[in-house]
Amino acid sequence: MKMTSIKSAIEDLIYNPKLTTTEAIERHFDPSFRQRVNGEWIERSVFQARMDHLRSSVERVTITVFDELVAGNRYAERHLIELCMRGGVHLLQEVYLFAELSQDGRFRQIDEMTLALTI
Repeated sequence: MKMTSIKSAIEDLIYNPKLTTTEAIERHFDPSFRQRVNGEWIERSVFQARMDHLRSSVERVTITVFDELVAGNRYAERHLIELCMRGGVHLLQEVYLFAELSQDGRFRQIDEMTLALTI
């Protein structure tokens, strides 16, 4: 398997009707995956529950990648994500993340900080 990217992972998780959330997670995330967002660690099962909720709530997602760097098993990236929710709410966040990749190129661990922006 080739290395994944945050953009492709998010698009598969939230917006790819050809994949279930479980299939998208298996494609992009190692079985030992865990994530820290703004200081809070979550395990893979909690991550999946959050992605299931997002998938059912999001009408459209747009991701703009500003910076992306891979060095060995280290991955760093900065992007802007716009989520258009069913019901008309729009969320815009700038995301800074650092990750560790498994040997097969999937995300093993992600540490990210998000900054909510006004639209």
